[in-house]
Amino acid sequence: MAVHVSGDEVYEEIADMGDTSFRTKAVYGNSASFMIATRPPGYHSKPHRHACEQLNWLQAGEVWVFVEERAFHLRAGDFLRIPAGALHWGWNKSDAPCTIIEVHSPGLQNDPTIKNFAVGLFDEDEAPAPLDGPVNEFLAENSSFDHQAVERLAD
Repeated sequence: MAVHVSGDEVYEEIADMGDTSFRTKAVYGNSASFMIATRPPGYHSKPHRHACEQLNWLQAGEVWVFVEERAFHLRAGDFLRIPAGALHWGWNKSDAPCTIIEVHSPGLQNDPTIKNFAVGLFDEDEAPAPLDGPVNEFLAENSSFDHQAVERLAD
């Protein structure tokens, strides 16, 4: 069953990623979530993983995305897939914001980052039954993984 929600009904909010934040709109259904995220210049998320596949499309700007030990320089129009469970993080090294579209399956509607404002796309008589969505798990401070070594690939 398809459900329409006006873009005006999906509010842009600030998503807190611990030591950084970004502006986003988010919606979800039973088996996926969809996020439009605008990341400011200098945005740098902590390395994290979640038990869902993530598909990205960079709508505007540029951003570096790191997946495990690889670095990808995305420019407007580029796509990227992050496998479920893969350690990843982003860094907007430019002096302009970037806007990235993210699809997660299963959805991240239970993650504290978006849980309080994501809009469920369900009909009035429909009983929502979202899959038990994963949450972001940040890399432990005492981890032996050297994410800064991977970031040197972006120099």
